[in-house]
Amino acid sequence: MNFKFKPVHAVVLGLVLVSALLAYDAFSSYLNPYLTVSEVVGEGDGGKNKFLNKEVQILATVANGSLTLREDGSLLFSLTDGGTGDGGGDGGVSGDNERARIVVEYSGVQPQGLKEGRKVVAVGTLTSPSHLNATQLLLKCPSKYE
Repeated sequence: MNFKFKPVHAVVLGLVLVSALLAYDAFSSYLNPYLTVSEVVGEGDGGKNKFLNKEVQILATVANGSLTLREDGSLLFSLTDGGTGDGGGDGGVSGDNERARIVVEYSGVQPQGLKEGRKVVAVGTLTSPSHLNATQLLLKCPSKYE
């Protein structure tokens, strides 16, 4: 069988490749893994932070004494790994993890149940190694077993 490559085949192949690239680009933004505060802040040591000006998802604890509601309705708070950020860790977290902090600024609707010492996922753009402009805050539903 003699197969001839026609211009129509090139167009179809090109469309398939472009579709695959667009699909990859669309899904890759949703597949960001959760990062810790230490991972994000630690990337600034010895060079440029690879998360700077990129969207990240940080799973961390709201530090005690940091939750502030501003006059314009936005929230400002700090995230820490483990512990509560007041020097007393939990789950064996100690050392640098307690000192790693990221300040989060969030202008959306305040989620119910957001309080200090609670684990949250902050989704947003890292504007500096220690500042995140959040577009979403996700809270874990409380369990009746906690």
